[in-house]
Amino acid sequence: MNTEDFQFFIRVADLGSISKAAKAENISVSVASQKIQRLEHNLQLRLLHRTTRRLSLTDEGRTLLEHGRIWIDDFLNLHQQLKKPVLSGTLRITTSATFGEKVLTPIIAQFSLLHPELKIYLDLSDQNLDLIQHSIDLAIRIGKLKNSSLIAKSLSPNQRLLCAAPAYLQKYGIPKNLSELAAHRCILQQHEHGLIDTWNFIDQHGKMQQLNVSGYFISNSGEGIRQASLSGLGISNHSIWHVADDLKSGKLVQVLPDHQVEPTTIYAVFPHRKFIPPKTHLFLEYLLGYFQQHYLWYKN
Repeated sequence: MNTEDFQFFIRVADLGSISKAAKAENISVSVASQKIQRLEHNLQLRLLHRTTRRLSLTDEGRTLLEHGRIWIDDFLNLHQQLKKPVLSGTLRITTSATFGEKVLTPIIAQFSLLHPELKIYLDLSDQNLDLIQHSIDLAIRIGKLKNSSLIAKSLSPNQRLLCAAPAYLQKYGIPKNLSELAAHRCILQQHEHGLIDTWNFIDQHGKMQQLNVSGYFISNSGEGIRQASLSGLGISNHSIWHVADDLKSGKLVQVLPDHQVEPTTIYAVFPHRKFIPPKTHLFLEYLLGYFQQHYLWYKN
């Protein structure tokens, strides 16, 4: 039985007229009549007595209306619940410690409140875990990805900028161009693939410029670099989400704002392309929506 036809039958019975029900549904009277005829044909029952002046319910029509109204409400409520499946099991996520603490944990908390039956395990590590070996459903990674059999989906460009503490700039001066920046004490990051001592910029023509930098503080931790910058140890290169609060409070000051630092990308990484579990798929949708609504650095 077509549930839409049955709902229309209820509307006809309530209004006492096929033409009034057709007008309420914004359909033609001929289409409305076809709905009633189709319902009667499927049920093998006559539901309405129709004359040129009057429309009334048959005994079968009255019985169907009385019991069917409750049934259709229950059915539609059940259908709505099925469209929003109850998530269960465990969703295992990994990301860097800094991104996890600053950005991802609040998002996961809100998502978890919507799905209280779902267990969530969050691994915060600056080392890229083997997703298959550690049974990870989803990794959030930033920057260039290594070639692998894993599947990566771009979530958002990751805008970056240069900044330093006011005390550092007062002591060493504010660089006015890239040449002067090269002579400053910069805070460098050590990745698993090596030391990042080249910073990339995008010029006004969209071309990339590379600058070799040096300094006296190196860390493999993004948060360690932020703390060093706050302490006045040099100029650092950061994702906007990491230092937005420090810039707003004045603890850090943007350096060379007219020079665009080359952005990286925030990725979601999966073990397999096919058969992505509903828990993973729904979390990704929620993550994208959260970026768009709550984070000014989100640009896609």
